[in-house]
Amino acid sequence: MVQKHGIVPRAQAAPDHARVMHASQWPASRNMFSESGKHMEMSTSQPPAPPMVTAQALRFGQPGRLLWDGASHAWPAGLCLVCGGEGSGKTSLLKALAGQLPLQGGRLGYPHATQRPSLFWRDPRAGLESAESTRLVHDWVQAQRQLYPAWSELLWQTHAEGLGLAPHLHKPLLALSTGSLRKLWMAAGWASGAALVLIDEPLAALDRASIGHVQHALAGLGWAGQQAAPVAGHGPRCVIVAHWDAMQGIAWDDVLELPQQGPLR
Repeated sequence: MVQKHGIVPRAQAAPDHARVMHASQWPASRNMFSESGKHMEMSTSQPPAPPMVTAQALRFGQPGRLLWDGASHAWPAGLCLVCGGEGSGKTSLLKALAGQLPLQGGRLGYPHATQRPSLFWRDPRAGLESAESTRLVHDWVQAQRQLYPAWSELLWQTHAEGLGLAPHLHKPLLALSTGSLRKLWMAAGWASGAALVLIDEPLAALDRASIGHVQHALAGLGWAGQQAAPVAGHGPRCVIVAHWDAMQGIAWDDVLELPQQGPLR
């Protein structure tokens, strides 16, 4: 059976301004990114989060090891956690959701769309493609602007500033460290406006300041945050994060815990 926590109660959120801010300047409670520049208050009667992705009787795994054996799960709009230790299949699940890992059985569904919604996913462990490695960061970001119609320049500028990406914009991608590439993928994913954003181990190889920014940014992507501070052109978004624990200070809309031993059933 799938082990699944219900919706985690959220603390009341503080209002926020839509401007580029360092994580150290953000309020202690969860941050809301807004494009209106107005104070945003948390609604006490927000609509329920719509289901965004469903997994029905999935079977998949790596050679010689089955990770899911007929398990089912539904991910709502908001901020969702896939939690498990090393080797539990977190990254494999994200790849399956992204269509990069063939399913051996079952199916994925998208109740909020007639087909798979717009997707942002970069495997932080995968190497750069040869044609991509010499591309300047600035040019790569420009390509993402063209690829994602709902791209938010405000969110990109906010996250690029908060994650210290400005000094890297005129470097080729191959010149960036593992941590800087991870920050680039996340900043672009958040700004993309993609309805489905998959993030693997977001805190790995990051400095302390960037960890703080990531935690606040993730908190603002929860369903309550999306309702309180809507971004122009963005519909409901499902952000699925794979991490070994629940990350201190973050309230999740959905938590899926993967077993360390044996397939998920």
